[in-house]
Amino acid sequence: MQIRRRLTIQFILIVAIIMVFALMFIHFEFEEQVRDDFYGNLRSKAIMTADMIAGHETLYNEKKNETSPTLSIYTENITIYNHQNKRIYSFNPGSELLDAGKLAAIKNSNEYRFNRDAFNALGLVYKDKSNNEYVVVAEAVFKSEHLNDLTKILMIVFILFIVLVAIGGWIFAGQALAPVNHIMNELEAILPTDMSHRLKIHNQNDELSRLVVTFNNLLDRIQKAFVTQKLFLSNISHELKNPLSVIISQIEVSLQNERTTLQYKETLNSILEDTKNLNEVSNKLMQLARITADHTVVEFGEIRIDELVWQVKSQLVKAHPDYKIHFEIFNLPENERNLVIKANEALIKTALINLMENGCKFSPDHKIKVLMDCQINQQIQVDIIDNGPGISESDLPYIFEPFYRSPQTSVVKGSGIGLSLVSSILKIHKIQMNVIPGEESGTIFRLLFSSVVNPTVENPVKTFANQTKSQLELQYN
Repeated sequence: MQIRRRLTIQFILIVAIIMVFALMFIHFEFEEQVRDDFYGNLRSKAIMTADMIAGHETLYNEKKNETSPTLSIYTENITIYNHQNKRIYSFNPGSELLDAGKLAAIKNSNEYRFNRDAFNALGLVYKDKSNNEYVVVAEAVFKSEHLNDLTKILMIVFILFIVLVAIGGWIFAGQALAPVNHIMNELEAILPTDMSHRLKIHNQNDELSRLVVTFNNLLDRIQKAFVTQKLFLSNISHELKNPLSVIISQIEVSLQNERTTLQYKETLNSILEDTKNLNEVSNKLMQLARITADHTVVEFGEIRIDELVWQVKSQLVKAHPDYKIHFEIFNLPENERNLVIKANEALIKTALINLMENGCKFSPDHKIKVLMDCQINQQIQVDIIDNGPGISESDLPYIFEPFYRSPQTSVVKGSGIGLSLVSSILKIHKIQMNVIPGEESGTIFRLLFSSVVNPTVENPVKTFANQTKSQLELQYN
């Protein structure tokens, strides 16, 4: 069922229920008023009759009643009983006598309403001037043309009102859903070949505007995914095709003629270097795909950030003897737990390797500085500073995109995956990273790690000894 039809039906049902209760209340109140008027008329007739009969009556003559014509069908009657429950007067002598129970109920309540067959009766106690007590019963068939007319009017009003509500509900539901239809038409007009189109926001304060903003944000992410995919395909083909072409050409050239052992070694070394580059690209791609696909399975543990940085430094220097990394720690805490973070060691190590390797690679002298400052606000700041060409403001928004490479750094071998991998790892760990361009050259990558220790709570573990602190300072300097 369409939303417009469902809204209209729901609106009709709600209004119908409200109308039924309202009209029933009106009918009930009017009926009560008519009944009160009906019993008021019976009361007036009963008292007026009693005023005329009481004190002037003779005892009810059964013989006279036999010869008097009786009315078998009548619509109203007034009967008077004396204190001995003897009927002394009846407007219609053919009516049945009241039983003693009804008469007693009238005497006990002074005024008593009851039903007898098709009649609505009112009994009351009457005293004449001599203080003689009588029971006067006035009865009549309750018929109200006004009540019947009102019932017909209310039914007609209900039907007309429901028809008007159905028409109005259909119109207003259409008007309410018109922006939704407009949004749907705009969405259908968006093609995969042109993802730059965005939905228009007409009102900033309603829920549909929030929906439009959500759609636009979704379209931004989809467009970004499309651009990333195109960039990925173009770059990955370039990154894989070029080394493979070089490897194939080198092998083909080597097989054309006999070569010396030295020439074969040179060719194999060149092929080995290209193969390592391919392996590095494939490893980074697998890491990036694994992290992007599902990062919920990443296990976290407690690690010493200073020890991890030192391991990364040693590993890079061992793999690249021409790299020089100066590591320095400021404000080393006395409590070793202040240097402990909760993270996945392998992933954080991969992120640090990529950042430090990039710094060394793009610095002309292959030198970088790694400065660690242990703050007192439960954070550890790690700055990785290089003296490369720097990053321009136009390139800053794109440096974490997969395979993006700045024209300034295109001459240096690289895959363009490293920083994208770093960004994904840091997002998983919710680690803040700021990229600060140098004043003239170089770039600072600033990482802020959160310690597992709350500085306001004293740790029961024994703090670092001064000797350990001095050894660390000497070792890192």
